[in-house]
Amino acid sequence: MKRIVVLFSVLFSCLTAVSAQEYYKEADVIRFDKKVHDFGDVMIAEGPVSCLFTFTNIGTQPIVVHNVISSCGCTTPEWTREPVRPGATGTIQATFSNDQGPYPFDKTLTVYVGVGASSLDRPVVLRLRGVAHEKKKDLDELFAVSIGNLGLRKTETSIGYIDQGVVKSDQMQVANLSRSELTVETAWATPGLTVTVTPNPIPARSMARLTYTVNPAEMGRTAWGKQRFEAAFRLNGREETDKLTITSVIKDNFDRLSKTEIERAGVPVIDRSYYEFGEVKKGAQVTASYIVRNKGKNPLVIHQVEGQAGVSTVLTPMPVTVKPGGKAEVKVRLDSGALDYAGEVIEVLTVITDAPSKPILNLFITGNVK
Repeated sequence: MKRIVVLFSVLFSCLTAVSAQEYYKEADVIRFDKKVHDFGDVMIAEGPVSCLFTFTNIGTQPIVVHNVISSCGCTTPEWTREPVRPGATGTIQATFSNDQGPYPFDKTLTVYVGVGASSLDRPVVLRLRGVAHEKKKDLDELFAVSIGNLGLRKTETSIGYIDQGVVKSDQMQVANLSRSELTVETAWATPGLTVTVTPNPIPARSMARLTYTVNPAEMGRTAWGKQRFEAAFRLNGREETDKLTITSVIKDNFDRLSKTEIERAGVPVIDRSYYEFGEVKKGAQVTASYIVRNKGKNPLVIHQVEGQAGVSTVLTPMPVTVKPGGKAEVKVRLDSGALDYAGEVIEVLTVITDAPSKPILNLFITGNVK
């Protein structure tokens, strides 16, 4: 009988330890020197190309990289296998086979990290990208658009989703298309956007790396949803009229929420996500209505609802707070006269919420404009 009691005591202790297991945030445990490596332009004849990611244990317990999974069999990872002590560093090396033909490539590595007897709450994602070419091209072929003598592959790009309060950076290759040194300065930029170029000045007929960073905290307001940032350049002292545009979508940040807070958070449920207005004449105003219910245990906040600029107007003042078990009506007016086409209409509305389970939702206005 005594052995049975002891056995149950041990089993209960183990179950308690499992249920109380803590998951750690990446920002508290591990820091990478970079999360994106851009190989730029590579020749297939060069064969496999490799890059190195270095990470530092910034936490208080040893960490172990349990596994690194590549998104493609053409990319092979190797990593530090032994535990990395607090303050120490480890590496992840990735080799891209570069044997699949001329094309842009963008591969991911999903890194699973253990922290003591626990782990990170989500894996870390690293990227390696570039453009493989069959034969060598000159700068004017590689960089098809330009701002003055600054060559780019495109003048508008997306930095993707950004969590509120998080600074996010990415890079692109640029080139000096002229036959003399080119000094690049930022003439002006939208608040929240910074742009740097390395090396600067750029040597004649050479490539450089342009880094663009978006910091929502510097926008001067709390912004949600789709955002558009622009930067103008001064090249060798002369301000250029063409601009670089960076787009993003800013959503809520849940990194500091506990497991309990996430479980009790608001949960949005839309009674009907499609509003069908039938057929109207061009120029008609259509008002769409949606009911949002909160199935969570804590209040739900709808930060913003947005559609196509100039076409959709949100009539419900934002933000909207929905009590647990409650509901709220969201109204949006569609101006069919502002559409640059007639016929079938599918207007997409983006809803930004503070719900960890559904931080971004889509609503639709559909119908026919004649």
